[in-house]
Amino acid sequence: MDADTFSYGIASGDPLADRVMIWTHVSGEDDDVPVDWTVARDPALADVVATGTGLAEAARDHTVHVDVAGLDPAATYFYGFEALGHRSPVGRTKTLPAGHVDRARFAMVSCAKFNAGYFNAYDRIADRADAGDLDFLLHLGDYIYEAAQNPPPPQTPGADIGRPFAPLGECVTLDDYRTRYRQYGLDPSVLRMRASIPLIATLDDHEFADGAWRDGADNHDEAVFGPWSVRKAAAFQAREEWLPMRRPDAGDPTRVYRSVALGDLADLVLTDARSRRDRPVPGPEMHEPARTALGLQQREWLLDTVTSSTAAWRLWGNPSILSTTFHSGVPEDVLTPLKKLKLCNPEGTAVDHDQWDGYPAERDAILARFEEAGVEDLVVLSGDIHVGLACEVHRDPFGAGDAEPLAVELVTASVTSQNLDDKLGYAYGGSRHAQQRFVAAYPHARWADFDGHGYVLIDVDAERLEGQWWFVDEVLTRSDDEFCAAAYQVPRGRSRLQAVSSPTLRQSAATGA
Repeated sequence: MDADTFSYGIASGDPLADRVMIWTHVSGEDDDVPVDWTVARDPALADVVATGTGLAEAARDHTVHVDVAGLDPAATYFYGFEALGHRSPVGRTKTLPAGHVDRARFAMVSCAKFNAGYFNAYDRIADRADAGDLDFLLHLGDYIYEAAQNPPPPQTPGADIGRPFAPLGECVTLDDYRTRYRQYGLDPSVLRMRASIPLIATLDDHEFADGAWRDGADNHDEAVFGPWSVRKAAAFQAREEWLPMRRPDAGDPTRVYRSVALGDLADLVLTDARSRRDRPVPGPEMHEPARTALGLQQREWLLDTVTSSTAAWRLWGNPSILSTTFHSGVPEDVLTPLKKLKLCNPEGTAVDHDQWDGYPAERDAILARFEEAGVEDLVVLSGDIHVGLACEVHRDPFGAGDAEPLAVELVTASVTSQNLDDKLGYAYGGSRHAQQRFVAAYPHARWADFDGHGYVLIDVDAERLEGQWWFVDEVLTRSDDEFCAAAYQVPRGRSRLQAVSSPTLRQSAATGA
């Protein structure tokens, strides 16, 4: 193996029952480079099932993507590359199940800000993958952050831990975004995670710019940065180059939304609530019926896909929290953390219109359609807001009374991006009173954590879906420790959250449990 030729390692992603994408990068060359690849059933790559040759194209930043087909469902494979007389590390991947499926297990993450901390959560996920506990990693967006090292408000400065962004300025050009992805790609935790488990990813705004929407972003001044269309295309291209991904539509590089089947057990439906949306606006305009967070085409696709699903479960991978996070009249000791966490507007007088709260007519239309169609066993998997939440979803959560929820929503905390304890400078657990008051004031919230960093484990079978919030003990230094902050189950046939005292999944191997 030559570390210089394959310094960014290997990765796999977008698994299906019969195929998976494998990825690498060739360093140190100016011209296109042929790259041989091998997929086998063993880590020595001796029991070969497929081989071929790809091309590390200069025009694609010398990245290589191979869509390996003809594989068995629910099977573990190993893969590697060879170029210029050198061999890459060996990666492990797994195909998705087909037909009747008894159980699926995966991790979900969001918001990995390089200069905010170390990606210890990725190592713990890799530990689980090494132990055979996981089928894939669901990344709900903000895989990178495009921000400058010293960003303007309201963005939060990075931590003083010797992990400055590269480039130091905000990513605007194709070369900027490529440089940022390369920086992430060299991180030891990212290298290990990508080599251990296949990635299924959607996106959020920081793959582009803070507050991104269809025709612009909060942090994009065309007089300074040039046309938004050029910047957005550059961001999409760098993302496609550096993630092990397959286009859902070969002719549309901007399409992210797609559905992934886990046999007859679950349909995982992934959406993009940023790049196709109308501009976020406050006030009366926010309530206009025609306003959309998804775009008309994606919204109709989502409605058709969810209402026609015949799987036992419908899992909606939704980067922007669906549940409302603001209500007038909440106590002041709840309002203060909401303002710090950007779960309401800066004045504490209205919703944060950057979330689904800012598109109330479309959200209600989607939930109404699900209600009319009798959709059951719908679990919304969300991120973005840097806190952990377990919620029950109603069209009117503050007037629902004892009505049966339409769905449940599980929200993952950030991998590293700053949450309440980071912003206020106290240790984990300092938000306990605010969390308890939040749950008491919000009838649809069953649990909240404003301080943790980590991931959610999803364990699903035909009878119930269980979500576990696993938090690392530290992000400002490298650490092997993690703990389970909470676990909730959803029984099949009822959209009700039930607290779990003994989580089904054990701790990861690094903890020694």
